Amino acid sequence: MTTSKEKKIFLYYPNSACADCKVIRVCDRDGLDHAVLIWNVCQDCRCGMIAKISITDEWQRQGLGRRLLLWALRESPGCDWVTSGQSPEAQLFFPVMARETGAAFTNRGKSCGHLEVGKRSYPQPRVLTDI
Repeated sequence: MTTSKEKKIFLYYPNSACADCKVIRVCDRDGLDHAVLIWNVCQDCRCGMIAKISITDEWQRQGLGRRLLLWALRESPGCDWVTSGQSPEAQLFFPVMARETGAAFTNRGKSCGHLEVGKRSYPQPRVLTDI
């Protein structure tokens, strides 16, 4: 989604196979990356894993991380969520989001064996209009 005020472009890379991660990249109009969310969900096991969320300093504290995380949760309601190792910023962010959403976001939690982050591939992105 882009607006003249925000100047943010959201590119969504949906997964094409069970082991593939989903990715949302957030860029400015010049194509510079400012944020990324990488996650995967096993629908069979109802397990979701946040592999990475990062936002550049100048785009922090604007609700962007919240928007990205809510997108992932909305796509797969009812999952048990875990995260990879968390940065100091994420250690503050995830407990807030856990209280807001009811998802645990267990740091370094155990996910099911179907989610193989190392074997991810990236299909062609599409621009999001509903985030």
